Amino acid sequence: MGSLADLIVANSNDAQAILNSEYPLGTFPGVNADGLNPLHITELHAMLMEKDFSQLLSDYQPIAKDSKRGPWLINIPKELIEILANIAPHDQAPTAVQWASTDRLREEGWTELDAENYFAQLVHFSQTALFEEKQLFLCVYS
Repeated sequence: MGSLADLIVANSNDAQAILNSEYPLGTFPGVNADGLNPLHITELHAMLMEKDFSQLLSDYQPIAKDSKRGPWLINIPKELIEILANIAPHDQAPTAVQWASTDRLREEGWTELDAENYFAQLVHFSQTALFEEKQLFLCVYS
């Protein structure tokens, strides 16, 4: 789990400000999510929607980037935000365990605890984004 990343809640027109900031979490609500990358979230989205991973991959391309070396800003699709925001508390741990059992996450050495921690962050910030009528972004630094 090597990427440096943050989950950030902001308006869609804040994309460049997020990238220009040396410390976006000082300005925008969010959380450090080192180790999480767009492929992991795509895998979760595919699992929840029972779709093929390749069908969703184009939804996780950077909407803004500072350079070819990053950082890259990924807009989490509204469809996934709505699904995550509405998962009942008693369904969260089993869903995270199911996510951890996907081939991609198993190959990368994720544990159920890793998946549960990231899943809890994704659910919380999806609820925040939905409530505040904002976007949820993944900013990947490397």
